[in-house]
Amino acid sequence: MSEAKVFITKSEYQADYKVFFVDSDSYERNQQIIAGGKLVESESGASVKVFIVPNEYQSDIKITRKHFPK
Repeated sequence: MSEAKVFITKSEYQADYKVFFVDSDSYERNQQIIAGGKLVESESGASVKVFIVPNEYQSDIKITRKHFPK
């Protein structure tokens, strides 16, 4: 699989996945979808659109900040 091109949306309904940040690698879940990817500035250039959620129970992906695309 090629490197994910990740765009952070402003609205939950625009996102493919909801992301929650965890503090430990052992709590990560489904992180392989976006880990090692690259942040992009435009929605049209993205292969994955994400929305950052404030609560763990709302998330599809749990990832540490160090593994989140830059």
